[in-house]
Amino acid sequence: MTSPKSSTTRRFLRGALLAAVLPLAALAVAPTAQAAPGFTAEARALGLNAEQAASLQARADDYLAKLGGRQVAANKIALSGADVYLTLPGERTARTASAACAYGHMCAYQSTYYYGDVIDMYVCNDYGIPWVNNGSWINNQTTGTKAKFKDNAGNVGWISPGAYTSDGNAPWSWVYSVKNC
Repeated sequence: MTSPKSSTTRRFLRGALLAAVLPLAALAVAPTAQAAPGFTAEARALGLNAEQAASLQARADDYLAKLGGRQVAANKIALSGADVYLTLPGERTARTASAACAYGHMCAYQSTYYYGDVIDMYVCNDYGIPWVNNGSWINNQTTGTKAKFKDNAGNVGWISPGAYTSDGNAPWSWVYSVKNC
């Protein structure tokens, strides 16, 4: 016969073991990234399979963590005064409202020669640049408007010539933010 104390101890240990193991089991079967419920159908309408939709959502989540904002479409994040457009898996350019950087806007591109994800800035503000490799930018703001490229301490490291200007191969490695005006 077991003592009441040993029975209580076994129940406690069994409960503690289950409490420790169940969350780990859930992690083992949970996917690493899922499309946000509101954007799953949209991702499918864009021609993405489940894996591609999950990959796109993981990138969107990364941008949201780094830049803030609010996801408003499967491949679009709205910031205060700017939009981030993500390239769809298998594509080189982001699908945006306009094919190029619209007049009055400053656009920063993840990759060189205006490819990859794009931060489309249309209100004067400081915008974080989350990339570290070479990318590109277009300053298509009103004539003469200059953009200020800042380092990690917020110091202006370079000022662009007045709009319209562009650079198809620009280093993002030292740029932490851009003030587009």
